[in-house]
Amino acid sequence: MAHGVAAWLHALQQVMPRGKAWPREADSDLTRLLLALATRLNRVETNADLLLPEMRPETTRQLLDEWEGYLELPECELPASTFEGRRRAVVEKYHRKGGLAPWQIEAVAADLGFNVKVNVILPHHCMRSCMYPLWPNRYRWLLQIEVLDSSGGRFTCMDTVMTPLLSDRARELECVMTKYRMGGTGYEFIYAGDN
Repeated sequence: MAHGVAAWLHALQQVMPRGKAWPREADSDLTRLLLALATRLNRVETNADLLLPEMRPETTRQLLDEWEGYLELPECELPASTFEGRRRAVVEKYHRKGGLAPWQIEAVAADLGFNVKVNVILPHHCMRSCMYPLWPNRYRWLLQIEVLDSSGGRFTCMDTVMTPLLSDRARELECVMTKYRMGGTGYEFIYAGDN
């Protein structure tokens, strides 16, 4: 909490030497100079108190643009959203932990507001049952991401010509997921309502 102007004036007068050359009366030139300095110090300390909430992305208001620049947001050239949406994106990316395990991929998608299930397709070998499917070779480096609660992610032959090829929400998910994948691997997105 910032000190008042009177407290700053008192502190400044305490560090000044004593004597006739250093008057402490309220109408002296030295006191008026110290009062101006005390007012400025009070304003600086008040501004510093206002910056305390800006140190965490959860409480930032004034420095949201700087947080976005630091975290390279918005990702994937997505359209700008509300202030709360922008701050939520900053908080999510600031606290994001790395990892490529299926549960970590599902957690990142959940932070983006999606309910997904990651299917790892393992190749067939002699230790598996003979009923295990033979997947095409392309699934060696692909994970299937099944989006459970979203339909209409991709354009289908049943859609009208006014339907976008990829919805904004689906583009957000696919772009962020593709950005945080291991090199040489890929994702196949399946939207539950599109089957």
